[in-house]
Amino acid sequence: MKYIYIILSFSIVLFASLDNNITKEYQLVITAPKFLNKEDIAKELGVKSNNSLNFFNKKYILTQEFVDNIKPTLKGYLDSHGYFDAKFNIDKRGNIIYLSIKAGKPVRVENIKIDSNFKVKNLINFKKGDIFLSEKFDKIKDKIETKLLENGYCNAKIDTKAYIDLNRHSANLKYSIDKNYLCYFGDINITKKPYDIKSDVILSRIAYKKGEVFDIRKIQDSYNGLNALKTFANLQIKYDLDKKSKFVDTSIELDKKEKLRRFTLAFGLDSEIGLRVKSLWEKHNFLHNAKKLSYELSISRKVQKFKSKLFAPAFLNIKNRYFDIYSSIGLLRDKEDAYTQKSGFIKSYLLYNYHGFDLEYGLTLERLNIKLNKDYSAKIGGIFNILSPYLTIIYDKRDSKIDPKNGFLVKAHGEIGLNYRKNGVKYFKYLLEGRVIKSFNDLTLSAVCKFGAIHETNGKLPASKLFYGGGLFSNRAYGKDKIGAVLSNKSFTQLGGKSFVNLQLEANYKIHKRFYGAIFFDSTMISKQEYKFNGNRIDTLGFGIRYKTPIGPVKVDIGFNIHKRKDYAISIMLGQSF
Repeated sequence: MKYIYIILSFSIVLFASLDNNITKEYQLVITAPKFLNKEDIAKELGVKSNNSLNFFNKKYILTQEFVDNIKPTLKGYLDSHGYFDAKFNIDKRGNIIYLSIKAGKPVRVENIKIDSNFKVKNLINFKKGDIFLSEKFDKIKDKIETKLLENGYCNAKIDTKAYIDLNRHSANLKYSIDKNYLCYFGDINITKKPYDIKSDVILSRIAYKKGEVFDIRKIQDSYNGLNALKTFANLQIKYDLDKKSKFVDTSIELDKKEKLRRFTLAFGLDSEIGLRVKSLWEKHNFLHNAKKLSYELSISRKVQKFKSKLFAPAFLNIKNRYFDIYSSIGLLRDKEDAYTQKSGFIKSYLLYNYHGFDLEYGLTLERLNIKLNKDYSAKIGGIFNILSPYLTIIYDKRDSKIDPKNGFLVKAHGEIGLNYRKNGVKYFKYLLEGRVIKSFNDLTLSAVCKFGAIHETNGKLPASKLFYGGGLFSNRAYGKDKIGAVLSNKSFTQLGGKSFVNLQLEANYKIHKRFYGAIFFDSTMISKQEYKFNGNRIDTLGFGIRYKTPIGPVKVDIGFNIHKRKDYAISIMLGQSF
């Protein structure tokens, strides 16, 4: 009996102790004017959950640790939103806290004075009559500092003040900026690196050179370039802006990652090729100097592909201009509506990249076996041996590769087929592409235009080398490469053509937070004849939804042929096509 008493006593003490450790929760009920966002207030106060899926009965749960700070936290929130004389009442009844807010008269911007020798007016988005927001005021100062650093002014003098008159509920804003002298990048020092990585590999990823005008964005671009090699850890690029000097020295420190092998297996549904299984094995820092060896296998009903690839950064150095080399070998089976292609290929190219300028020069060796699904001309089917040097030039001035808002891109591609042996193919293929994107607050307008031409000289060209349309990057009323030579605004062949024009226009507008709506127009012209750019077109009109994520937008589009509405397609992709 004594032992039972001890056990019961111990259990009571234990459960009492556990009960004391349970955090008490309160439901927060907020009454406030419509112009104050209740969800923002709740988050500022530290709510645990807002049950975002229940739109009609949202509950704000506040834990005990935040209850004692409601008054100072709410006061700070209201002050930062311009309501300095707001009144509020806190009424705790059991496990419910009732919060009632009367905003009162806000402080509004009365005058804005700018004294600057650097253009900042477009960065100051306060207007006379606006409610004064201290957080917005601080962000404007940060934007001015960043803009100066992007334009080479690393020792600028910035003085921003907000004079608040609580009696008159007014704010007078003063911005005084002296850009001072231009700064330049100084010495680039590698102070720490792995022993098996040569300095040229690291310097090839640095987006600036000694003597160039300082631009803080180039520091971030350098981080991105080094991280893209997937070889380094503990990466730091240090620089000092405090000393009174026109030159900004940088020092680079990095270690090597411990895990340099990666294997992935993915199953997915591609809106253009259907169900797909893909596996990838990668070895980073293969044989040192951040080289990468990879094997890739991709299987779907339409396409089966195996590829082995070797990448060597800074393979060639010409007067401190670094060229990477890529080499690959692979097998491909591709089943299209008009033909089935089996091929083996070897490809190698040099790539030079600097300040948005890409130069790619390469050579491809292919052996194609093309079986036509119908009785088309024998010239486009059969066995082909192709040796084709090519050159691709890209100039990219978009503000982001993941989700650009402004800028342009120009791309030119030229390819020559050399008749080097039996069943060889001799041809010239050109493709020119231009992209423009411009944003106006929540509205973004985009345009892509492509021109292409093929000139064959020995009367024998594989079907897969012709131009095709359809898909996310061409015409969204049809699947990828479904459009061959266009016969009318309602019909086309399954085989492609030798002249190609494609236009895509799109407007995106913010609907709510991360959600955007889109309308678009696509137009595709493909002719069987060489250098004919005024033939029949397939015109498409459509709409879509975008959801912004950190790795780019998720896009869902529905496109319809304007002249044949039963022809439509639904496309899904992750990333920006502009």
